[in-house]
Amino acid sequence: MRSITALEAQVREILLQTWDPIGIAGVAAARDEYDQYVKPITVMITTGTSADELSRYLLEIETNRMALKGDQRRAHSAAGKLRALA
Repeated sequence: MRSITALEAQVREILLQTWDPIGIAGVAAARDEYDQYVKPITVMITTGTSADELSRYLLEIETNRMALKGDQRRAHSAAGKLRALA
């Protein structure tokens, strides 16, 4: 994986440990599964995106990109932690 900033590393951990819609947190070989979302979310955090907007973004990923049902509570929890990184 490319070199990442400290904020990106924190975002990555929240995506793996709190959000994790496909349940891969404990799979070492899959730790990069959500990396494509780290940079966009980092930008969202640093530009003042609200927790509600972050939550909607995570739900959009779950439902539209991953074709999952989506879990609003999980997305909201992860969004709150992501927003707190700012």
